[in-house]
Amino acid sequence: MTKEGKKMTHSPFKCVQGAPIFKGLSDAAIAELVKISVHQQAVKKGTVLYDPTTQLDRMMIIDSGRVKVYQLNENGKEKVLYMLRSGAIDSEAALFAKRKHYNYAEAVEDTKICSIGRADFQALLRREPEVAFNLLNILGDRLTELESVSALTGNLKSKNRVLAYLQQIGQEKQTTEFDLPVKKKELASFLGITPETLSRQLGQLVSDGLLAIAGKRITLL
Repeated sequence: MTKEGKKMTHSPFKCVQGAPIFKGLSDAAIAELVKISVHQQAVKKGTVLYDPTTQLDRMMIIDSGRVKVYQLNENGKEKVLYMLRSGAIDSEAALFAKRKHYNYAEAVEDTKICSIGRADFQALLRREPEVAFNLLNILGDRLTELESVSALTGNLKSKNRVLAYLQQIGQEKQTTEFDLPVKKKELASFLGITPETLSRQLGQLVSDGLLAIAGKRITLL
């Protein structure tokens, strides 16, 4: 098989296993989740996957492409909440309960999405209670981690907020050199600062000797 052929091959097992919400589950439990999952649904660039009127009843896993999740303020101005890339998950809370939300999700490039529906997922939990117990432990750990990150970034000034974000990306990728994963305008919106402030703070971090920047390439020093 060619390198391109290998790259195109999709493993439903690895796709589900890679979702953070399922990290630590046994292979047998992952295999059961694979049976109730749908894989590689193609979505064109510009497609709105959901809006505040949509009743979310599926967890999404991004197989390839990119999706932005955002809200609109009273003036219709867009506020990017986060970007979803390959391997990212969204709407995992929909697996557990119906809830009102105020978000929009839009494919910003051609995207392939995998998903698991609430009804199938909850039926599995009733059949396999061990999966439910394992998930409780996993979700507890994730909640603690998210609360810590939120408390940290919420109290930081803009320069340190930018640095904390880049350090987090470096930790996730396990490298000190990587391409900026989002457009600067999207990153600024996510961090709650203006694009001008972002550019200024990136320049300051370079001057402080904490970063090196070459185009989209970021090096943590």
